[in-house]
Amino acid sequence: MDPDPVTSARLYAETRERVSVAVLELSPSDLDRQVPACPEWTVHNLVSHLAGVATDFAADNLDGAPLPPWTAVQVDARRRLPIDAVLEEWASSGPALEQVILDGTSEHPLVCNPWADAGTHEADLHGLLGIGRPPEELWMAALDWALPDPRPSDDVPGTLSIVIPDRMYEVGTGTPVAQVHTSTYELFRAVFGRRSFEQIRSWRWSTPEYADAWSRELPRLPQTARSLVD
Repeated sequence: MDPDPVTSARLYAETRERVSVAVLELSPSDLDRQVPACPEWTVHNLVSHLAGVATDFAADNLDGAPLPPWTAVQVDARRRLPIDAVLEEWASSGPALEQVILDGTSEHPLVCNPWADAGTHEADLHGLLGIGRPPEELWMAALDWALPDPRPSDDVPGTLSIVIPDRMYEVGTGTPVAQVHTSTYELFRAVFGRRSFEQIRSWRWSTPEYADAWSRELPRLPQTARSLVD
């Protein structure tokens, strides 16, 4: 379920501001550190991606989005730019994207909800630099947007009930019914591919016989093989 445009634009603007403030204070050595959740990117590369996403979305440059070749162009084009120039671009293209959301001129789900990607990467940076987790409002909005998905793969029968302190989600349809308990933040990170199979498998499963299949099915983005702690 998408948040309303005003909420979506605000979530994105607030995320952009938090990340920009945190990154502007980093040393050159920190900017050159590899991000564990995005092992092919440094911090500078990740911020270049965020600025590039805003520029491309605002300009309706969606051909290939969000696949790796599309994001690679964003990173490569800004690789030699100083970080203040990248942030200056984001400070311009970000509000332009927020206006696209408010005006309702795009129906593309990623354009209408760029805070989901930006918030995921904010958490990625927190895992490396300790800049602070995104606010819980963003986790919940992201889960409400991504879940439930009524179409799991044929390898996973039935329904998964995911119980977190805030609410319960059901993924899939029919029987058998599997159930798992975890925290809200862990579910947010897992759904967006930031928890390994082993990490999801270690959650509290009321029906452990289905844990293996659902631990691979639950992520909506490619699942990391690395155990991330953030």
